[in-house]
Amino acid sequence: MTISPTTEAVVRVLLIEDNPADVDLIREALEDGARDPAFAGTSLRLEQVDRLSTALEHLSTGETDVVLLDLSLPDSQGIQTFLRLVRAAPRTPIVVLSGLDDEAMAIRAVREGAQDYLVKGQVDGKTLTRSIHYAVERKHAEAERARLASARAEAEASLRARDETLATISHDLRTPLTSIRGLAQLIKRRLTRGVGMSPEELTERLGRIEEQTALMARMIDDLLDVARIEAGRPLELRREECDLVALVQKSAADVQRTTARHQLHVFADTAPIVGSVDAARLERVVMNLLTNAVKYSPDGGDIELTVRPETVRPETGSGRWAVLEVRDAGIGIPAEDLPRIFERFYRASNVGDQLRGTGLGLAGARQIVEQHGGEISVSSEPGAGTTFAVRLPLDEGTGDGAATT
Repeated sequence: MTISPTTEAVVRVLLIEDNPADVDLIREALEDGARDPAFAGTSLRLEQVDRLSTALEHLSTGETDVVLLDLSLPDSQGIQTFLRLVRAAPRTPIVVLSGLDDEAMAIRAVREGAQDYLVKGQVDGKTLTRSIHYAVERKHAEAERARLASARAEAEASLRARDETLATISHDLRTPLTSIRGLAQLIKRRLTRGVGMSPEELTERLGRIEEQTALMARMIDDLLDVARIEAGRPLELRREECDLVALVQKSAADVQRTTARHQLHVFADTAPIVGSVDAARLERVVMNLLTNAVKYSPDGGDIELTVRPETVRPETGSGRWAVLEVRDAGIGIPAEDLPRIFERFYRASNVGDQLRGTGLGLAGARQIVEQHGGEISVSSEPGAGTTFAVRLPLDEGTGDGAATT
C-alpha cells in the first residue's frame, strides 16, 4: 500500500506484526503522517507480514529500507526476535513496536542496536513517520561513520606500514654502507701508514665492497620497480639471450661468499638453458630468493637451487619453459601467511623483530616474473622449510604478460 502519491523519494517499510488490530492502527497512523507538510516529498510504501520467517525471506531480497518490528510473533518471542532479525539484515534500520508490558525489552533492543522504539496504542501519525525517517537517517549516518572510521584505520595502517618500511630500508641500506665505509677506512689507514696489503688481501677487501654495493643496488632497484608498478607503469624488460644455468651458478656463488654458515648447492644439467630474458632483473629475482633462504635458515642449513628445462607447458602444450626452484630448511611460512607473501611490505607473522626486511623483495620478484609471462609460487611447512618455484618462458612473447622494450 502506498500511503502518499508523492514519488520523489520512496521509503520501503516492512511491518512485522501478527495482530490485525495493531496492523490497522499502524496503517492509519502512516496515512495521517503522510499528510504532514514536514514530510512532503517522500512516500512511505508499506508491506506487512505476520511471521519472522516470512520477514527474513522478504529481507533477503534487499527491498526494505526500514523495519517496524513487534517482538512477540507466532514463530519468535522476545529479544531473540530482534537479534535474529539483526543477524539476517545488519544494515537495515529497525524500529521496535512494544506494548506497555514489554517496554523494558524494547529498551534492551535499542541497546542492542535498534534505532528507536514506540509503544503501540500511544503512537500518532507524526510520531511514527518521524521515527521512520529518523531511523533511516541515523542508520545512514552510522554506516557513513563506520566507513570513515574504516578508511581512517586503513590510512593509518598504510602510514604505519610506510614508516616501518622506510625505517627498515634506512636500516638495511645503512648496513652495507657501514661495511663499505669500514673497509674503505681500513684500506686508507693502511696506505697512510705505509703498511702494505698483499694483492690477495686487497682483492678480498675490494670484493667485499663490490658485494655490498651490489646489495644496495638490488635493494634500490626493488624499491624503484615496486614504485613503478604502483604508479601503473609496467616494467620495461631489456631482453637478451641468457644462459639460466650460468646465471644461477653465478648468483649462488655470490651469495655463498656472504655466508660461512650455510652451504648452497646448485643442481642443473651441464647443457645451457638459453632464453630471451631481462638477465639483470632475473638475476635479482634469484638473488632475492637465495638471500631470503639464507636469512631464514638455521646455521648449517643447506640451500638447494635447481634449474631445469620444461619443454612442454601443460596449460599451453607448446613453447620452451624453464623451472627454477629454491629450497631451504628454515623456519617456514605459516599457512595463513602464504596467500599474502608476495604483497609489498608484507612479512610473515613468525618472523618477529629479530630478522629485519622490507617486504619488497618477493613483491618485486613476482612483478619481474609475471612481466616475463611466467609465474612464481611458494610451498612451505613451518619448521620444515620453504620452496619457491619460478616457471619462466624462454621464448620471447610466450605466455601472457610478456613485455619488451
